[in-house]
Amino acid sequence: MIFRSLVKNGEAIPEEIENGLLKSFCYLSDRNAERNTMPGKIDLYSYNDPGEFDKHNPIYLYEQKWAPEILFEIANANSYELTKYDIALKLDTDPVELGDLLFNMEKIGMVTKKQNKYSVSFFVVLEKDLPIIDNLSKAIAFRLSQKILKHKQEILNLASRIKCLDEFGYGRILYHVIGCDILDGTSFFEFNKRGILGISKPQFDDRDYMLIGFEQNEVVACSSDKILCSRNCRTAAGVDFASFGDGNGNRHDMFRFMRQVTSRLADVTPNLSLNSSYIHILEQQNKHCTEVCAEIITKVLCAEKSDPSFSDEEKDALKFLEELKYVEMDESGRVKIRVPVFDGDDAKAIENISNYLIELIGDEVANEFSNLKSKMPGLSALVHGVDEQEIANGLWHQILGNINENLVQEGLFASPESIIGEGRYFQAIYTRNC
Repeated sequence: MIFRSLVKNGEAIPEEIENGLLKSFCYLSDRNAERNTMPGKIDLYSYNDPGEFDKHNPIYLYEQKWAPEILFEIANANSYELTKYDIALKLDTDPVELGDLLFNMEKIGMVTKKQNKYSVSFFVVLEKDLPIIDNLSKAIAFRLSQKILKHKQEILNLASRIKCLDEFGYGRILYHVIGCDILDGTSFFEFNKRGILGISKPQFDDRDYMLIGFEQNEVVACSSDKILCSRNCRTAAGVDFASFGDGNGNRHDMFRFMRQVTSRLADVTPNLSLNSSYIHILEQQNKHCTEVCAEIITKVLCAEKSDPSFSDEEKDALKFLEELKYVEMDESGRVKIRVPVFDGDDAKAIENISNYLIELIGDEVANEFSNLKSKMPGLSALVHGVDEQEIANGLWHQILGNINENLVQEGLFASPESIIGEGRYFQAIYTRNC
């Protein structure tokens, strides 16, 4: 979700950011692969990691029967308009069937209730909101893109010190550094310090994340899933396995694969408690697997004269990394990393680019985000009383996604291939070990 090896003013980023404070929106479900064009459901994303996959995790609740439909019906109505019985009537089901799910959604803060009527408590984008959001986000994105392009040479000069530049070229490097690490990374931290947007929302069970929902249809998908604004990342032992791209499919990356596996097990048997207990064990195994993969990357990067040797467990993990296309092995068994690797020596160069860009666009972003209520009248999230800084977080994702699309089109960024079933994305590795 965010480049964690960046340093600020010569100091390490604070622990709360290292642990994922600035994580990008990441798809919470593999429902995207099963998308249909029927309205009446919400697709769900998260900003920051919502924690262990249990009954207090919004992913877990979202995977339950009727959850996407319930969220849509509440969001599509006025604030505190619908009761449980109204929702059941719209869904043609027994209200008793919805009771526990609504209770748990309220418990963790996905919805709120007054006089037995419900309202959503996070930013949901409905099709009827698109004219409001698209007009504003695309106009801002165009102006900011033009400003960045006018300073292209200065940016290229700053990026010239990144070590993997010769192997991958400016377009691929700037795609990761500017598109992902800065626009979808440090900009959130910097804009939060300026009071422009929020990045933290304490939740039930001592968790900290924000949710954003999108009405599940093709019109909304073109505005959300198909722009370059989503980073996935698994981290262990000082190594980040990252990918950045659109949300139009299920990428073959480590984070997405492991999340898909656990989410599919939520209702694998009728005994939900049994399923949950096994998922907890599996998540510990996933953590160990990631650690082994990180140790392999460190071995390969730190090997000086001779090729590293691998244990049987590491050889299994190597096959996993090869399937995910982070590495490849030749006939002799020599391991080659296939993606850009950004290490601690690159951190200063990336910090300099970040400082330059934030200074370049910061004042204009602050001006554009001032008094959002007057610029977005009738927005569903405002009707439901969602905090303006939380809305600003979601809006900035739309803007940065459109900036990235503009910079791909103008040739400053490399263009990721569109893979059927996976979408468009590039992978990278970040390490603090060598």
